[in-house]
Amino acid sequence: MMDKNNSIQRAYSRRKFIKNTGLMGTAFAGSMVSGKALAENYTSSTALNQAGHFSRLGPEFIYLNSGTEGSMPNSVIESFRKNIDQWASNPTDSYETDEILGKHQHYNREKVARFLSVSKDNICLTDNTTMGLNMVILGLNFKATDKVIITNHEHNAILSPLSVLQEKTGLTVIKRAFPAANILGTMNSDELLEFLLPDTDELRGAKALCVSHVYPTTGVRLPLEALRKKADALNIKYLIVDGAQAFGMVDISRGRDNITHTDFYACPGHKWLNGPPGTGILYIKNSRIRPPELYPILSQRMTKYSGYQNEGGEPFPMAEALQVRGCSNAPGFSAMLEAIKFQQSLGGAELVERQILSLSQQVKDFILSRSPEALVSPFKTQELLSGLTVFFPFNWDKPDQVFHDEKTANLIVQTLLKRNIQIRSIGFDDPFGRGQKRYALRVSTAVFNTGRQIEYFQKHLKEILKQIF
Repeated sequence: MMDKNNSIQRAYSRRKFIKNTGLMGTAFAGSMVSGKALAENYTSSTALNQAGHFSRLGPEFIYLNSGTEGSMPNSVIESFRKNIDQWASNPTDSYETDEILGKHQHYNREKVARFLSVSKDNICLTDNTTMGLNMVILGLNFKATDKVIITNHEHNAILSPLSVLQEKTGLTVIKRAFPAANILGTMNSDELLEFLLPDTDELRGAKALCVSHVYPTTGVRLPLEALRKKADALNIKYLIVDGAQAFGMVDISRGRDNITHTDFYACPGHKWLNGPPGTGILYIKNSRIRPPELYPILSQRMTKYSGYQNEGGEPFPMAEALQVRGCSNAPGFSAMLEAIKFQQSLGGAELVERQILSLSQQVKDFILSRSPEALVSPFKTQELLSGLTVFFPFNWDKPDQVFHDEKTANLIVQTLLKRNIQIRSIGFDDPFGRGQKRYALRVSTAVFNTGRQIEYFQKHLKEILKQIF
């Protein structure tokens, strides 16, 4: 009966979702997206919450921080509990032989691969994005003569393993700086990529380009297809992408953001996808990569998968070597599939992306209408848009008065939280900071958020900005 009820709820939510997003294709065709116009196409009801899918968040709590952690729909929680119960009742069989919970994870990897339009041998299930990036960066056979390119806005998931390699091998890490915040928001994708990756002797021939798909600091999305072309033009061998802020928000199974444009792509299941904690995905384009090009990290199968061949004479896929590494979060991986099913029940990744971006544009339009100088995130070019909106605090009555300090940003976050609205502050390097981080506010609009919630947030943000300055 429970499964039947879940199916009915999903079907209801999908109809509501498609109805609410049906006019978005036209709106997104232009270079400038109107969040207000899109919001008018939504019903004022909280369709997903009314259906009971995200009841754990509570009806009075407006959660706008999926860039840090996502929530979970009830179906994912139920799946996780069911898997844990099965594991506890028969641990040995669960680990050794169970199709869904077993150590090789063939079934779950196949389902994830199908969702991403790739092969099972391209997919390794991990605990999180950091784990996947470390598997790649520490596994690749970098030498002292190699160069690796990053930006000044990368997460520690990239910075940490690279710092280990710098100490260990002496390789060169080239850090490219993003433009100033007041310039960034007005750039298109070609201008931004040319700014970050100009055709120079310093960058040409680098061994790897390690970047984020969507930046947690500014909300900038780098289109993967254009990024791949840029890397190829500079003769860069590997494109390694941190997808922590993209998977579940961006459709990465097709088009200009298809993960197949990358060599390695690591992402989590617990943020925008709304899967359980301790779940992630690592995509490996060359399924037959092997030592000495890449050595398995966190693997129990080093000798089998690197030095020997199977009965057909072919080397085992590297994803297999990385997958079998002791007891992993198999109950969580299976529950992550339930999160994928939930997204598919809403119409799929493309429709989910449209809803998230439209709500995010509603936030951007609100800031632009009052203090354009405060907005950090891009707002003109569709290719650069994401569900993250980053802006500096400002005086509502004197909108040209913009603030960049950590204390002010945190005060606004804490004041909103007292009103049951959660966003977060974020610090990042900016040329105008003169070596000091500048702090801004970050709003994440997720699939469970609604136009009414955004309006409520905007109302209270306005009140706070009028009161504290």
